[in-house]
Amino acid sequence: MSFLRRYLKFEMKIFIGYILIGCLWILFSDKVVSILFSDAEEITRIQTYKGWIYVMTTGILFYFILRHHIRKLRTAEQMAKESDRLKTLFLQNISHEIRTPMNGIMGFTELLKNETLTEAEKNEFLKIISDSSTLLLNIVNEVLDISMIESGTNKVKISEVSLNNLMDEILNYFTHSVGNDVCIKVEYGLSSGNDVIKADETKIRQILHNLISNAIKFVENGHIRFGYKAKENTLEFFVEDTGIGISKESQKHIFERFFKDRPQNTKIYDGVGLGLAISKGLVELLEGKIWLESEPGKGSIFAFAIPYQKVDDKHEDSISYSGEKARTRQSTFNYLTILLVEDDLPNIKYITEILSRQGIKVITAVNGQQAVDLCHDHQEIELVLMDLKMPVMDGYLSAKEIRELRRDIYIVAQTAYVFNEREKTTVAGFNDFLAKPFNVEQLFAVINRFLERQHQ
Repeated sequence: MSFLRRYLKFEMKIFIGYILIGCLWILFSDKVVSILFSDAEEITRIQTYKGWIYVMTTGILFYFILRHHIRKLRTAEQMAKESDRLKTLFLQNISHEIRTPMNGIMGFTELLKNETLTEAEKNEFLKIISDSSTLLLNIVNEVLDISMIESGTNKVKISEVSLNNLMDEILNYFTHSVGNDVCIKVEYGLSSGNDVIKADETKIRQILHNLISNAIKFVENGHIRFGYKAKENTLEFFVEDTGIGISKESQKHIFERFFKDRPQNTKIYDGVGLGLAISKGLVELLEGKIWLESEPGKGSIFAFAIPYQKVDDKHEDSISYSGEKARTRQSTFNYLTILLVEDDLPNIKYITEILSRQGIKVITAVNGQQAVDLCHDHQEIELVLMDLKMPVMDGYLSAKEIRELRRDIYIVAQTAYVFNEREKTTVAGFNDFLAKPFNVEQLFAVINRFLERQHQ
């Protein structure tokens, strides 16, 4: 019976049910009537009543069954329409937001071919291309982030974090992003030495980056203030700005995907409309809550609270090193030999150029098997930058064979496939992870983490 319920279609179930009920009704009711009555005229009348009872009973029964089924179909139809609406809205937003920076990249790349340009014009065009490329990458990252949150693949990774160091890093990052008429400042909720907590540093940083970037977009003059406050069981982070503010009606939808507040008589602001939705999703992953206070023309305060997990024994070595601290180790680059495993020629040239300028010796392999052979023949190789999608032998198998040859070698996965790959590489024995495209800072951050481990 369970097999029939699972594999029979709904209409077939109704048909079989109707036939079975009818057969059983006729069989047993006729037997009862033949026992109780003998007069033919009376039996005929009873048979008529039986028919009416059967029709009414099955009619009522099938009405409720069909109503339940149709409600499910209507709900599914509404969900499909809403999904289609969101998909259309998504494509419209993404198409517009991607084409805008692409137009800048393609247009100014073409203009750079003009040999009559001055050095100042070339630098200006290169900056526009760089800014447009960053904007394009941010759009792609936002789409990936919201997809990972909704699919449940974005996991929380707890480590020891110095909140004050994190605030300083964020302040340094945004100091040069604000205009001359905007002041950005930070407030600390704990004294140095007591600011080490257990949390997901990456997600806290990403939430604050999203909120501060949003504030910068809407503040032309005034100030942006961010920081945190320590309460008994929670940490409350905030970003306050003196921007254009948000209307009460828009506040109801501000954390929805693709929603963009469009105040009257203001310019149209860039963005896909995913930053706040991503922030809300990340806060909920951290088992916290996010809210805002705002008034049109008077600015906004975005705040989120997460559980406060103190660290009893604080060890400085367990705290992530900031970019500035990591750069102090760049003087040791000149003895490094790195194996770059990559089959894309532009990427090979790009990474080799970056590393060689810092005095790092670079050996290249264009497939996984060649990488294994080079690690065997060149014992001076200490770090491997391994692309995961490689010909002959993929990055996972190549890393496994290299690990069997060289137990202490530092292997970094680099890939444009970011869905679930970070966790897979950790399980596979990689020491670190670089998501393509990456910039110079991110590349040297990985190298500095390797050097820090060597130092320890």
